[in-house]
Amino acid sequence: MSDASEAQARIYEERAEAYDALISAEDADGQLVRALGEIGIDDAVIADVGAGTGRIARLLGPRARKVCLVDRAAPMLEVARRRLEAQGDVDFEIHLGDARALPLEDASCDVAIAGWVFGHFRHWMPEGWAAEVDAAIGEMQRVVKPGGAIVVIETLGTGHTAPRKHAALDEYFAHLELRHGFARSWIRTDYQFESTERAAEVCGAFFGEALASQIRREGWARVPECTGIFLRSRAAERA
Repeated sequence: MSDASEAQARIYEERAEAYDALISAEDADGQLVRALGEIGIDDAVIADVGAGTGRIARLLGPRARKVCLVDRAAPMLEVARRRLEAQGDVDFEIHLGDARALPLEDASCDVAIAGWVFGHFRHWMPEGWAAEVDAAIGEMQRVVKPGGAIVVIETLGTGHTAPRKHAALDEYFAHLELRHGFARSWIRTDYQFESTERAAEVCGAFFGEALASQIRREGWARVPECTGIFLRSRAAERA
């Protein structure tokens, strides 16, 4: 794992509150809720894989029967618990565990969503990332009922108004589409902050000084972001 990747990985263990400040400002126009609402989340049991501080659970939980949050970083899950308890309209379970060995029963969920999770495998495990992704997708397949939806959400570029080209991530996206049969769409999930300086501070803490400098240079309080949604049904599983 590179030094930059190690530093970002530590954020999930050591800076959960800072990460939550970032994701709480995301999707200012509610595009993600609308897009995911079309896959059948009403009264569904949702597996939130790599749940972090509960971004997906907070958005979709009010419409779901239950959300089962799984993450391997206990500090992130503790923030998620507090946020969901304060929100008060989500029935949820917290599970400490890995995406490649989900602590959930077979066919126990209607929908499985992995938001901004597996792209890290491509960066952190450059030699074996495909096998790690395959294992995680296999676990999502296992816990979702036949015919249920499996969704992978990934960044297509923060600070970009249209999907960017990125050689490593594009290879991973092609793997999702060609190996696993996911269909891709994309939306804008812009961040909205109270000021340019706050945008630079929060985004810079996670994405680095280059983006912080761009935000200050452009005078952005609203930071553009493109997000890819990769969708498939268990009915589309391949042999």
